[in-house]
Amino acid sequence: MLDLFLESVVSPAGLLGHFSYLLLIVSMLMRRMLTLRVIAVLSGLSSLAFDLWILNPVGAFWDLALVLVNIGQLIYMAIEARRAVFSAEEKQFLQAAMPALDKAHARRLLNLGFWIDGSAGTVLTIEGEPVLNLVYLTEGEARVSHDDHNVAVCQPGSFVGEMTVMTGEPATGTVTLTKPSRYLALHAEAVRKLSISSADIRQALNAAFSSNMREKLVASNRKLRNRTKDQT
Repeated sequence: MLDLFLESVVSPAGLLGHFSYLLLIVSMLMRRMLTLRVIAVLSGLSSLAFDLWILNPVGAFWDLALVLVNIGQLIYMAIEARRAVFSAEEKQFLQAAMPALDKAHARRLLNLGFWIDGSAGTVLTIEGEPVLNLVYLTEGEARVSHDDHNVAVCQPGSFVGEMTVMTGEPATGTVTLTKPSRYLALHAEAVRKLSISSADIRQALNAAFSSNMREKLVASNRKLRNRTKDQT
């Protein structure tokens, strides 16, 4: 019995069957939907070949259905990507903040917001109150205050509200424009809902927030060192 089992495991047909399941597991580990579906198609084709090899018509039918469904989804994603059109300003934002996000998902995210020319004194978030918009600053400057103390400055390329926008919690600080600025405002509630329904967008947002946070910490540490040097 054991010999028969081992022989089936290492036989050409058995290896093909193992390979198809291995690809299926790998596809489930992928975070990008495009990569997931491509590997799922390869897994389905391998499994289809295995079923035909061992003459399993039921398995072959469902494997073929799996392949066709995923190919259909890939075609749909390609059509969506071809239809996605971006302005120069949107392209600059995507390249700087979310370069890995595919065109179709990028268009869905950008459709949630609008570009604003803000004047000095415009308040973007208020400490202790809900964050209405996820903001990305492309021009100008904003001051961050906590308990009426200035704690940081947001420069072009900074997100505002990223600390709480995904959770819906109140803002941890008040952010106010200190000079005429240009920024992208994405509706916070819509961003949360889209991030729940789309793993690709959620991953892109989290990666952008993490990168932006590192940049803010580096800038803050640099500013603190310069202040210390001036005092000495």
